[in-house]
Amino acid sequence: GVRSMTLSHSKNTRLFDSATDTPLHNGIAKEAPAFIAEMNRLGVLVDLSHVSPAVMNQVLDITKAPVIFSHSSARALADVPRNVPDDVLKRMPANGGIVMVTFVPQFINPARIEWQARRDAAAKAAGPDSAEAMKAWDAANPRPVTTLAMVADHVEHVAKVAGYDHVGLGGDFDGVPDLPEGLESVAKYPALFAELARRGWSDANLKKLSSKNFLRVLRANEKV
Repeated sequence: GVRSMTLSHSKNTRLFDSATDTPLHNGIAKEAPAFIAEMNRLGVLVDLSHVSPAVMNQVLDITKAPVIFSHSSARALADVPRNVPDDVLKRMPANGGIVMVTFVPQFINPARIEWQARRDAAAKAAGPDSAEAMKAWDAANPRPVTTLAMVADHVEHVAKVAGYDHVGLGGDFDGVPDLPEGLESVAKYPALFAELARRGWSDANLKKLSSKNFLRVLRANEKV
């Protein structure tokens, strides 16, 4: 059966605003609480990745079960709409939910965010036949490198603000044009754990990050 569901994607839905669209409901529509209640009843994880901060907070006000952010990082470190603000991270202990840090470079690295904005503007200016122009632009403007250490910074920030019980990993390997150096495939997960261990993470907290936090949330939804 269905185990989790994201409430929106890049555009608004009939019930929920997206983080990357013009607000339609200023958060959630009036029918949304009943929808969340039914997800809680069925034990379907409410996934708040892709929704606006207003939706994040309004859903946290009404859900009876812990939520997940299946693939989002820390907005304090990379200011993009897809990331989670600190005020929402601070609500995770009361809810019991988990923020699963993603590896998407434009959600991790501020230099990449700035580069992407310049590239998008250049592509728009070049018009529909932009392939050759963008090839020259890319040659003159190398893409900033995003590293495994930057991902570790986001993991540590979520753990610091929300707590070690409320952080996980959501790489998003299937939806990105490139990945951080050192995290090019799932085979590289041990390198991230080694970096966190080097920074002082205990074995117990690394186990929480790898699986225990997510399994706790899954069981809590089943209980509800």
